Parts: sequence; structure tokens; C-alpha cells
Amino acid sequence: MSDPKVFDILVVGGGMTGTALAIGLSRQGWQVGLIEGGDRDTLLQGPAPVEGVVDFEPRVSAISVASQQLLETLGAWRGVVAGRHCPYQGMTVWDGDGTGRIHFDAAELQARALGTIVENRSLVRALFEVVETSDVELIDGVQVTGCAQAGDQRSIELADGRTLVARLVIAADGANSRLRQWVGLPTREWDYDQQAIVCTVRTAQTHRYTAWQRFSQTGPLAFLPLATESGDEHFCSIVWSQDTEEARRLMALDDATYTAELERAIERELGAVEAVSQRFAFPLRQRHAKDYIAPGFALVGDAAHTIHPLAGQGANLGYGDVRVMLEELAKAKSTGLSPAHELVLARYQRRRKGENLAMMAAMEGFKQLFGRDELPLRWLRNTGMRWLDGLGPVKNRIAAEAMGLIL
Repeated sequence: MSDPKVFDILVVGGGMTGTALAIGLSRQGWQVGLIEGGDRDTLLQGPAPVEGVVDFEPRVSAISVASQQLLETLGAWRGVVAGRHCPYQGMTVWDGDGTGRIHFDAAELQARALGTIVENRSLVRALFEVVETSDVELIDGVQVTGCAQAGDQRSIELADGRTLVARLVIAADGANSRLRQWVGLPTREWDYDQQAIVCTVRTAQTHRYTAWQRFSQTGPLAFLPLATESGDEHFCSIVWSQDTEEARRLMALDDATYTAELERAIERELGAVEAVSQRFAFPLRQRHAKDYIAPGFALVGDAAHTIHPLAGQGANLGYGDVRVMLEELAKAKSTGLSPAHELVLARYQRRRKGENLAMMAAMEGFKQLFGRDELPLRWLRNTGMRWLDGLGPVKNRIAAEAMGLIL
């Protein structure tokens, strides 16, 4: 057998996070391999158009301004804007069990948008289009079957019998990361006992390029604006997080009854609602790795942390990991350090762990605050929302932080 191929860095997982990281590392001059179980042709191919049918993917991401800037530097954003995407200028959040309401407006921040709603498959496709013209070596259509320490390097075993070796292996293989388990990095995690129902709907009123979110005791409901190629502003992506039993009841309903429930839940803010896609339900679980690093190994994105979707920050936390990893490895490259040097990886962990934990704690706090019905808490959250809505500078700073404009 021939000697295994040696890389500086191997990124495992060709999703939104891993692919972006591989592109950025390659541009720094590292010899980078990207391992993806899917087939490149499938990843590059868009959905086959069907006349008269708008085929939105159920899974979408709210990409912050900071994440957009990262994708622009990688050359991927032009592929995103060439396809379907929906910048949103406003966000309205309210308490379904009270009178508290708060509205964020991009104009108050002198910004063109608060963020952009992008279908996950469109974002991955745009990234893979960049990979095709980059120096990243794509190893696609094959599963990883093992990860082991090999002296001062890491070896990756593939299902086709090949072995690859790298100074640094970065796991971007998702929430149930097999590499994280093989390397032995434990997690703290708990089940929310909730499911997120996702689907696409058409609303009687236009979404007005606004993201709408209503909190209730059993979970939040978000209407995220979508845009078609023809500019139709009546489509929204739904993320309805509900307690498990309630989610099961909703999933069992026929379309007419389900959309009637949706209309009531969103308080008919956008008029009548029509189902235009299949519904999917995903169990919600918070997960955080106790450590993001091991010798010659690091976690990024969902492999390191998963968060409740109520604020739509999951993808942006992953891109925050990418940004910091790129910064630290650029320093290593300029000073001649190995990408796996313990100080390099320690700085990455130190910079990201605290920020991710803070966001996760904040989201857990929101969930607990809106999930309880005691009168003092209901008064507190509604009074607080009305008070904050009237404090322009404070409210706008919160919005700027969510957009990633304050780092």
C-alpha cells in the first residue's frame, strides 16, 4: 500500500461551516483537505424547477451582517445573492400572553438590512462553487470511519480504505459529531422537550421584509421572510418551536386545520396563511462541548455547540468560530507555528467558548422567561419590552450586537 497522503489541515464536514473554513484556510496557504460524505455534483446542483411550484427548502438560516462579511471575503456571497435570498429590514417580536412588543429597524442603524434569510442548500451550493475554483482538495462521496492520533499528527480512516494524515483535524461534522466522540471530548447537554416544526407558507399580506416572532408559554413562533425569483413577497419560512406533545398534535393536523392554528398563533399579523410545503419536525437539544480542542484536533460549529433556534443564531455562532479560527491560524502561518500548536488552539478555544456560552445562557434565559406564566414574570417581560422599545440607543446597540457589528 502507498503511504497515506499528508495535509496541513483536514476539515471533516462539508456543510455551511466546514466548507467556509476550508476555503479560508486554503487562501492562507495551508494545504487543506475537505472531507464530505455527500457527492459534489449533488451539492452543486440546485433543485429542479417545476412550473408553477415554488420549492423552498424547509431549513433556512438568518445570516447576520458579520457572517455576510465573512462570506464576502471568501467569495461565496455573490453565489448567494445570485440565487434566492431575502434581506430583511425589520424584526418585530411580541409576547402572545401580554402587551409587550418591540420592533427593530435597519434604518435606525444606518444599515441596509438586519440580516438575510438564505436557504441552507443555497448557501452550501454557493460555497461549493468557490471550492471548485480553490486549492482545497475535496474528498467527497465517502464516509469517515475513524480518527486516531499518529505521533504528532492525526490520521483519518475512510470507508473506502484510504488513510489521510494531517497536522490538524477540524471537526465540522454536525451536532452528533462522530469525530468528537472518537476523540473523547465530552459534552454538557439536555433535551428541551420541544420540537421545531418547519415549513413554507404563503400569506395573504406581504411580509414587508420583516421577521416576525411571537412568544408563547409553549414556545416561540417565527415567520421568516422569503423572496422568489419573481419578487413575490408573500412567502415565509416557519419555525414553530413547541413542547413535544403540542408539536406532535400540530404535526398530526391536516393542512387546513394546521394553517388555521398558525393564523391564530401569529394573531393574523399577515392575514390568511396557506401551506405550500410538507412539514418537518426536529427535536431540540442544547449541547456544548466541555472542550473544543484536543492535541491536533478542534471542533467548530454544531460539532462544538447547538442552541435553541428562538433567536436564529446557530449559523452565526458557527461562522464566529470560523472567523476566529481563521484569525488564529493566520497568525500561526505568519510566525511559522504548526496549525496544531497548543497555544494556537488554546487561543481559539478561549476566544470562542465564552462568547458561545454567553449566547446559549441568554437564549436559555429567554426561553425560561417566556415559558412561565406567573403574573410577576408576565408583567416584568411585557413592561421590559415596552420600555426597551422606547430606548432607541439601547435597543439599537442590542440589534448591532445581534448583527455582529460589535465584536
